[in-house]
Amino acid sequence: CSLRVHSFFFIQKYTVSLEQHQHYKDDFNAEYEEYMNLHSQIDKINKNFRQFNEQWKSLIPGSKAYQVKKDKTMKAVLHHSSVL
Repeated sequence: CSLRVHSFFFIQKYTVSLEQHQHYKDDFNAEYEEYMNLHSQIDKINKNFRQFNEQWKSLIPGSKAYQVKKDKTMKAVLHHSSVL
């Protein structure tokens, strides 16, 4: 019952036909798995960068370890930007 009420208000609010509503719903469902995969990738990337950030805090700017971490971070940035 609530789904019908929700659908009715959706259609009424956006003034689309039942056919259009079903088409939007089908498109959403067809692409939902891809969305979830992308969302998962972004979560992993965020986790990696949070870890990088924590590691940066213990490094002294200009040190060898700092430069190595900087180089690894830049590689990761370039890799992730090419993936997404």
